[in-house]
Amino acid sequence: MLDIVTVNCYYFHMEGKKYTISELCDLTGFSRRTIRYYIQEGLLDPPAGRGRGGFYFDSHLKQLRKIRALQDKGLKLAAIQELLKKDEKPLPVSPRELWIRYPITEGVEIHINRRLEEEMGRKIAEAVRVLKSILELGGGENE
Repeated sequence: MLDIVTVNCYYFHMEGKKYTISELCDLTGFSRRTIRYYIQEGLLDPPAGRGRGGFYFDSHLKQLRKIRALQDKGLKLAAIQELLKKDEKPLPVSPRELWIRYPITEGVEIHINRRLEEEMGRKIAEAVRVLKSILELGGGENE
């Protein structure tokens, strides 16, 4: 099963122009050796595919042009690498929360955050017991 992110990524890359390393060299003025070095140092994303079948996208061209522009401003590779790392926007990662389930009656359950359950265990257990007894007694719907 494919999710929408995978599908969008697929379409983006299928529609974009693909470049060989030779074409990338011609467009940027960097040598093959330099491009491979930038990949090795993490300044440039690795190509799609392997070996002679590897190919590059517009994103690679954009990265190389940015490196060239920064070099033209007199920046050294170490400084460029730091700038490129700062430009990366990591996806926000929310810590996974654990929830405790308390089944009350058919079709009814309570979810309590694990941290809260650890802090207020006795009070929560009592609240669950009271709620179960209320629902088991068959409190009227209109009450």
